Amino acid sequence: MAPTLNGLVQTLDNSIVDFGIIDSHQRALKRIQRFAIVSTYYPDESDYDLQTNVLKKDARKKIKRVIALPNETFEIRHGLLYVFQNDEFKLVNYPFKTLPLDTTNYIEKDTTTPITLSANEYWVLGDNRPNSFDSATINKPIKYDNLHGVLVAIEGKGRLYIKNYSCNNCGRKYNETIETCQDCNNEVAPVYDLKDKQYSWPKYF
Repeated sequence: MAPTLNGLVQTLDNSIVDFGIIDSHQRALKRIQRFAIVSTYYPDESDYDLQTNVLKKDARKKIKRVIALPNETFEIRHGLLYVFQNDEFKLVNYPFKTLPLDTTNYIEKDTTTPITLSANEYWVLGDNRPNSFDSATINKPIKYDNLHGVLVAIEGKGRLYIKNYSCNNCGRKYNETIETCQDCNNEVAPVYDLKDKQYSWPKYF
C-alpha cells in the first residue's frame, strides 16, 4: 500500500511497517465508503478451497483500498477512476497518492473496460499499483463475505520478524525453517510478528 502505508520495503523479515487499528464489527463493514482501506481475503484459490468455499488455513489478509462500491458501474482509464452517474462516466479524483506517482507512467492493469458490480461486491486496489495483488490482478471483485475489517487508524511503526514457521495445511508449528511438513508433506511458511514498536500520534482514516 505504498506510498500510503508501510514504506518502500523489498523484503518482509526485518522490514519497518505500519501498525494500527482494524474495526471488524459488522457495523463498520456495512458502512464502507469509497477509498476506505480494508483488510480482506480474495475469492480465489489463493485464499479459499473453491470446491467447498472454505477459507484455507494459510489464507492471509490483504490490505487494500476500496475503489468502487456495490451496484456501481465504473472504469479506469490510465489509472484514473470514472464512475457512471447520471448517464455518463464522471471522473472521481483520488484524495491520495498512488505509485507510479507520474500518472503518465501507467501500467496495463490500470486501464479497464466498464465493470458493473453486484449488490455485495467491491473493487479493491493497492496504492502501489505495479506491485499490488488486487482485484485487477485476479480480474474479479471481492465480496462482502470476504471482508475482514476497516482501517481506523495507524498508531506507529514496528519491525517485522519471523516468530515461527507453520504448515499451510495442518497448522503444525516449527521453530526452524523446513521445506515440507513432517506430518502431511505440505508447504511450511514463516509466521511474522512485530517487535520494537514505536507509537506515534494516531493517523485516522
